[in-house]
This record gives sequence, C-alpha cells and structure tokens, in this order.
Amino acid sequence: MKINWLKINDSFYFTGKNILEICWYLLDFFYIKIYLIIILILNILNWLFVYYINFLVSQKLAILHYNVNIGVNLIGDISKIYTIPFLGMLFTLFNLILLINIYKESKFVIHLLLASSIVVNLIFLMSITALYLINFR
Repeated sequence: MKINWLKINDSFYFTGKNILEICWYLLDFFYIKIYLIIILILNILNWLFVYYINFLVSQKLAILHYNVNIGVNLIGDISKIYTIPFLGMLFTLFNLILLINIYKESKFVIHLLLASSIVVNLIFLMSITALYLINFR
C-alpha cells in the first residue's frame, strides 16, 4: 500500500484554510468580539494574579486548598497554583473549538459557550483570590 503524501498535505492545507475562514467569519460579529475580549482580559488577570502570588511566596510551600469544615487540607508546591489559569485557558480553547464546529446551529449555542467560558474564568479568578487571602491575610 502506497501512501499519497501530497493528498494528506492538501487535506491539511484545506482544513487549515477553512478553519481560518470560519474564524474570520465569526470575528465579524460584534458580540463575539466582546465575549473574546472579556475572556482574554479575565484569563490575563488569572495569569498575572497567579504570578503575583508566586512572587510573594517566600518558601516553596503554600496552602492550595481550604475547606470550611476541616480547614487546610492541601499544602503543596507553589508552582501547582499555575494549574488554575491553565485550566481556564484549556476550557476556553475547548469551547472555541466547539464553537468553530457548531457555529451554524444557532446564536444561542454561541452565547452559551462563550458565556460559560466567562463564568469559568470568573470562578477561577475568585478561587485565586481566595488562595491569596488564605496564604497572605
């Protein structure tokens, strides 16, 4: 069986070209631009706040989780705090991939995916704020 490398290369080229056309088409809508700007600002705030917490910590250990009933139940390396904004970025990228695949269905789905990314990034920002207050106040 012979592999046709040119055909494989062409399919990747046309797929990438179609995705770029879909992205430019979606960016023509004003509400999608607003959603993406808000998501980008929240994600940048998450990364900056985590970097600030990492900068303030004088030792390598920090409180990573606090439970109201039990108290501190997870102490670990401060570098593990970077997983919070990384998960927010992954969730946003996953929603954008879904958006590219199902944008023709309805506007409600677009609003739902982008609004859920905003809500998740806000929740992560609140959790990072709680970690800051637990560790430094």
